[in-house]
Amino acid sequence: MTLLKNCNFKTWALNHSPEHKDRIYRELYPYRVFQRINFSENFLNREQTVEFNKVKYFAELLKIELQENERFRTTFSLTTIPKSKRQKWEKRSWNEKFQIVYSTNNEFITVFTKNEDSSKDLLRRYFKGNFQKIYANKSRPVSDLLFRTLVLNLSEDLFGDGDLYQEFDLRDKPLVNNQEHNQFKNKKSKYSPLYSKGTNLWVCHSFDEEKAHRIGFYLGNQTKKLLVIYCNPTYTRHHRCKYQNVQILSLFEFAFKHSKSVFDAYDQQIRLLQNHLNEQVSYSESELLKEIQNPNEEKYEIFKSELMESLGIMKIVPKKTDDLFLYLSAMNLLNAWINRQRKAKTKKKELFRDMYFFKTYLSNTISEMLNDENLLAKIYLEPDLAMIELNDFQFSFHHVPMSDKMTEFLNSDRNIEIKWSGKRLQPIAPLIFRYARQLNKKASA
Repeated sequence: MTLLKNCNFKTWALNHSPEHKDRIYRELYPYRVFQRINFSENFLNREQTVEFNKVKYFAELLKIELQENERFRTTFSLTTIPKSKRQKWEKRSWNEKFQIVYSTNNEFITVFTKNEDSSKDLLRRYFKGNFQKIYANKSRPVSDLLFRTLVLNLSEDLFGDGDLYQEFDLRDKPLVNNQEHNQFKNKKSKYSPLYSKGTNLWVCHSFDEEKAHRIGFYLGNQTKKLLVIYCNPTYTRHHRCKYQNVQILSLFEFAFKHSKSVFDAYDQQIRLLQNHLNEQVSYSESELLKEIQNPNEEKYEIFKSELMESLGIMKIVPKKTDDLFLYLSAMNLLNAWINRQRKAKTKKKELFRDMYFFKTYLSNTISEMLNDENLLAKIYLEPDLAMIELNDFQFSFHHVPMSDKMTEFLNSDRNIEIKWSGKRLQPIAPLIFRYARQLNKKASA
């Protein structure tokens, strides 16, 4: 039986430069399956079945060559047949021909695909906004590949050339004197951020916001500036990393940090990641407006993907009227969702009450609006009410924290009363949000 020794990504990384252009693809290969394939010549052109983590893989050796450098180069095919949708999501499906190189004493050296790597094809389609093949091949590993590549591209666009996957020895003596969290102790090993510029800047990633904050605590004293980019926000806030040199940013915020045009360019890609690579529903602007004016339902369902998007843009202060309308629609959607959760029979009422923290960010946006005459919106404030009229919609929010600017405006002659139209926006919050997104997309085209 010929099984390869040290057949894993760690060995691959040791044999290649951290800057290798295909590193991000090779990391996704099923090395644990490769380890179980018998590379003996006796198995040439014979199908082998490898079962790993309850998934069946079918491998066939197609060609074994001993090269001039005394290394074997073997071509083999690998396919999988997932048993369920969950299995297909958790473990990437394969239908690929690989070439694997190993020494005469069966020490693994490298592996790559015989033809163009399917991961490259998926990435190319992803950045072009052609998602059909991604829908068909959706899985957690593919999602992570798209996420990491987007963060790397944005990092290079924003900060210029840097190191990718550079490994650092984590120091016992901190580079930055942040007070160590009693639950999240600083790590004492090695770490490879996605992107780095020595110890001056690290960019890391985490799919969910809560873990991003933990990474901030773990690594906040190891680099002068740390950015942790997350995809999906968490509904409620637990531990928040507030170190001065650490920024925890949503993908939307990170794209906006570069420019509004970049934010617009990657809007669809970010929403696809937040929606777990599921097909995105398209809406008609005219049909949405018609239904907003004459709703067919008493209350419209708020989709999780829309909630995630709203939380993702919550901290971004709009600079244009179209962006402001989308922002207010998102805040209205958050407000509606929280109120519905609080009224529901759930043990988590207190947690959902805590979610009203979004009004702190809304307060910041209203304060900026008061100084920006280019944002074509009317504002009216009462001690316990903020009302904003834009595009013939009246958005109202109670208990918004009063900033100094808002208090000054409240007591000035600029604060002209807006008479309520009587139309409640929370029941139709999803329709308004979808409509605002369509308008924003058209304005950005």
